[in-house]
Order: sequence, then C-alpha cells, then structure tokens
Amino acid sequence: MLIMRYNGGLGNQMFQYAAVASLADKLNADFYFDCDFFNHSYSRPYQINIFQQNSREIKGLRYRILWAFRKYIKNNFLGINVYGENDFDWEKRFEQIQDNTYIFGFFQSHKYINEQLIKKHFVFRFEPDAQNLSIIRKMQDEDSISMHIRRGDYVQKKRYASVYNHLDFNYYSKALEIIANEVQKPVIYVFSDDIEWVKENLNLENCPKCKEKGARVEFISHNQGDKSWEDLRLMSNCKHNIIANSSFSWWGAYLNSNPKKIVVAPEKWFQKIQNNPDDLYPKDWIRI
Repeated sequence: MLIMRYNGGLGNQMFQYAAVASLADKLNADFYFDCDFFNHSYSRPYQINIFQQNSREIKGLRYRILWAFRKYIKNNFLGINVYGENDFDWEKRFEQIQDNTYIFGFFQSHKYINEQLIKKHFVFRFEPDAQNLSIIRKMQDEDSISMHIRRGDYVQKKRYASVYNHLDFNYYSKALEIIANEVQKPVIYVFSDDIEWVKENLNLENCPKCKEKGARVEFISHNQGDKSWEDLRLMSNCKHNIIANSSFSWWGAYLNSNPKKIVVAPEKWFQKIQNNPDDLYPKDWIRI
C-alpha cells in the first residue's frame, strides 16, 4: 500500500490526494493517508471529505516516529520505503515509487495527476444551497470569470509575505484584458479572503476591454468558515478563471469543465524560488 502524509489547506490536500491516487492506480495498489497533521494546533482543517470519497485514514506509532525523524531517514524505515519531495517542481523520480511506500510533500504539479481519474474522485459530496445554486446558474448563463485575490496570511504573516510573489492589480488588469477580449459581456466574480479590501481598491480603469464591453463585478463573500470550500465549487462553474498563486484557485480552474475555458495564471509563484511553470500549469493555461 501507499501512504501519503496530509499537510496544509484544502488545495494542498487535493494535490496530495491526486498524486497518490494517480500513482496507486498506475501500480494497482491501495492508498491511505496519515492525517496526524490535523491533530495539532494548525489553522488548516481537514476538508478533503467535501468530495465523494472515503477518508482512507491510517494510524500508527511508526508513522508518527517516521514523520518526526523524516530529515534523517534516507530510504527505508521499519520495513516501509520512504519518499520525501525535494523541491516544488515535478520530480521524475516520483515515477519510480513502488508499493509499500510512505510519501510526504506537496506535489503541486499537473504532471502527477491522472486528470480523467481525479475528476471522478473530486465530485462534490453535498448539493449547493439555494444561494450558491442560484449563483451557479447565473455563472453558466453568462460570460463568467472567476478572479481570486489572496491576501490573508500572504500579507499578514512574515514567513509567508517574504516567500510568495505579491500579485498587484496590474496582474489582474492584464489577465482581465486577455479574457475580456475574447468574450461578449464579461461578468467578473471576485473571490478573496479580504473581500472588503478588494471592494475598496479594485478598479477596472486599467482594463479598457472591460469598460468597452460593460463588464459587471460581483463580489462573493457569503461562504465563510466551514462553508468556505463552496467558493471552490463556484470558481469551477465559471466559464473562465484568473487564479492567484494559490492552490485553492488552481483547483477551481482545473475542475472547470468548460472545454473552451481561458485560464490566466501568474508566471511567478514565489518571490525568490525559481519554479518551473511548465510543471505547475497545464500547457493551455496562459501565464503572465
């Protein structure tokens, strides 16, 4: 069996699930998850159960010991192989993983994913409530564009603020111009963890096509707390997507089933780390 260590928020959990489920399918192996990350005082909750799939949780003292001493373990520990991700980009050596392996890392690359398989796994378990259903129906009838602006910990916490690239409104204006040029009447659905700041600062003056085509802006702010994952479903139901350097909106765009979707993504994810965008994004996504 394969065991993946969960780590991080919903978007990270989805990448980890997608990587190990795709690998398990290739090896015809079972796969499980070490969920000990959520037993501690972290701000990120276990949310992968919003999809129609079993938790596959596995527990054991050896996994806790393994995680604690992961920096000192090379290849094998107490009869189980160990694989740790080395960096952000796709690693070809992942393809050499065999059954009976404990795996940890973020695996944030489309190259780890069997898209056809994973889209069958990531089916929302719960039906949308009346308000979200109404929005989805409008999104499907309009030239809808999701635009995700992440602030929160990216600007408030020093350890994140110095790591992730800061996307200013210049990025979003360029992205909107690209999509607005291809649609008739853009309707921009804005998602953010700091929606009031965005309302005060968003200006479409730098998107001439938006003004020319009478673009309308809708701010989404009602999905809070344990319902915040509903924004992921809303993003995926827009016709087109502008993502932040955020795994959450990455998945919103990836799950978008519109065959003619336009996805615009930031070329640079980090400030100093040089990541390979070819590993991160599907080839048809536009990077700026």
